Amino acid sequence: MLTTEIVPGAFPAIVFAADRRISVAGRRQADRSKILTLPGKRAGIGYFGLAELPFKGPQRHMDVWLSDFLRAHSALHTLRETAEALVARLNQVVPAPHQRKHVSGFHLAGLASDGQPEFWFVRNVKDDRSTLIGHYSAREDFQRRDLRRLTHAAVQIYRNGDLRAHAAAWEQLDQSFQGLLTTPGFRIGKGPVAHMRWVQFKLETIAHFYQRFSSESIIGKPVDAFVITSAGVKHSTSRRHK
Repeated sequence: MLTTEIVPGAFPAIVFAADRRISVAGRRQADRSKILTLPGKRAGIGYFGLAELPFKGPQRHMDVWLSDFLRAHSALHTLRETAEALVARLNQVVPAPHQRKHVSGFHLAGLASDGQPEFWFVRNVKDDRSTLIGHYSAREDFQRRDLRRLTHAAVQIYRNGDLRAHAAAWEQLDQSFQGLLTTPGFRIGKGPVAHMRWVQFKLETIAHFYQRFSSESIIGKPVDAFVITSAGVKHSTSRRHK
């Protein structure tokens, strides 16, 4: 489960959060990091769907391949350039049959040179998240489309994975704890780091629910999170749970 939240305004912030569960046919296969920061940039990336690259011989975990790709392309100046380079490389290394069969995508987001947030989708699937197009493509959504739709103080959320958890629980968790958080001794806090920790808490709560009550092992703790601001990137301490 991958989520990216953009808080616009005079001091914008971008939160990435994801669980580590890698599943095949509903069964736990491994626990791998799904979100990474871009070397030398105020930006991050997360992946969903395809978690291993089907090279000849041993398969490569997506997080390892992606980390190598980011280091090799660290000299690129813009997120557009990074997105376009990622599209070109994926279309080279991922066999066409896999691109036509397996959903695969990336959230690429960060602060541009003017300090404003950008969000790029790199994926081989249409907006319905199920219709495969047979190749990877890139599109910027936040500045191009979503920013002008936001109401005052709203947060833009991009999400992928098992969307049942978001649809059924994400906003309801805010509402459920609101009463308790208004009582003495409890508070979320203010600012980007507090927002990151709240997003991480909600995802951890959902992951715990899935681990206890779901018949399929598709979301599980630990949960990684980091927040991007003009000051740089701040990581949350990842806590491993049994």
